Amino acid sequence: MVENLKDSGEVKYVFPGYDGDFVVKPKLDLRVLFIEPTTRCNLKCEVCFKQHWMDQEGEMEWGLFEKILKDAAKFPRLETIVFGGIGEPTLHPRINEMIERASKMGFKTYVTTNGLFFDIPELLELVEKGLTGFYFSVDYMPTSETPIQHVSAGLVLERIKYIATWREKLGKPFIGVQVVVTKYNYKNLPGLVRVLKNHGVDEIVISNLIPVHHSLRDAIVYDGSVNMEPVVEELEKLASRGVRLRLSLFSLKTERRCLFDEARATIVRWDGEVSPCYRFLHSYKEYVFGREKQVNHYSFGNVKNKGLDEIWMSREYTRFRFVTRNYFYPSCTDCWLKESCDFVRSSDADCWANQPSCGDCLWARNLIQCPIPV
Repeated sequence: MVENLKDSGEVKYVFPGYDGDFVVKPKLDLRVLFIEPTTRCNLKCEVCFKQHWMDQEGEMEWGLFEKILKDAAKFPRLETIVFGGIGEPTLHPRINEMIERASKMGFKTYVTTNGLFFDIPELLELVEKGLTGFYFSVDYMPTSETPIQHVSAGLVLERIKYIATWREKLGKPFIGVQVVVTKYNYKNLPGLVRVLKNHGVDEIVISNLIPVHHSLRDAIVYDGSVNMEPVVEELEKLASRGVRLRLSLFSLKTERRCLFDEARATIVRWDGEVSPCYRFLHSYKEYVFGREKQVNHYSFGNVKNKGLDEIWMSREYTRFRFVTRNYFYPSCTDCWLKESCDFVRSSDADCWANQPSCGDCLWARNLIQCPIPV
């Protein structure tokens, strides 16, 4: 049921509940917009979704990007645009222009990158175009190697250190680093944080691994197989000395919290599809505490056909945000029926009639974290 409030021009939706109806009035309150410029990448990291999916590769057309920016201007509280997704954004041939256009419109702009495709002058050129900050990927110490290492840490750290030195003249950019924790690198986390602090990093996001292939199932540290308490204690001491540390949990807890939703964020895929978060951006298999699950791409509309504001304010997307914000969905991850329930086999639906389902989402459990500028 939907009603237009004629006097105020607002829209309200009425959603049925067990003991009464919920009345929800959506607002144009989007604050963080993620844009996926491309799904192409210059690396082939085994831990990445991209190596194990069947999705089509592609990159965003310029006309579509201009349409997104035009729609973005309709959101009065939108402050930040992050160029990210599953792929290396700097591979898009017009990423410099994308950053420049968005920055000139007054948006804070960030890019998530492995830091290897561009050399240092090209990275600094992004800053000159208006880039607010970087989120680099560094998973291990330069002196160590692991069977599932992400990128060449030495080269990335070299770039980070140079940018931090150059930043002293301009006061920007912000430098963030994403670290994915596995059984192969967890002991070295405190040492890595010390190195990153010495290199001038502002924020370190320490997240866990989502196994996207059966060979990675035993690499996680949040299943009780590893005692993370000493590591966490040391990391917390380091965090109190000048660097912002966003630390994931390392065991399953009852509380659920979706930072992506709380930040009022959404993401537009390279082809214009609007997904509510990274998890539903593409289709792939994930292993939730060893249990195989098919996660399928979900879109609330395509900005080629509708305005981003129209999609955001739609009944379907409003209901999804209402459900996730209030956690009106089952806790599949620790449900005693999870080994026999058909619903947990995919993300399509759950036993509370939600489509798609967040019941098995490890992001909501704070085991996985997104690079959300907050």
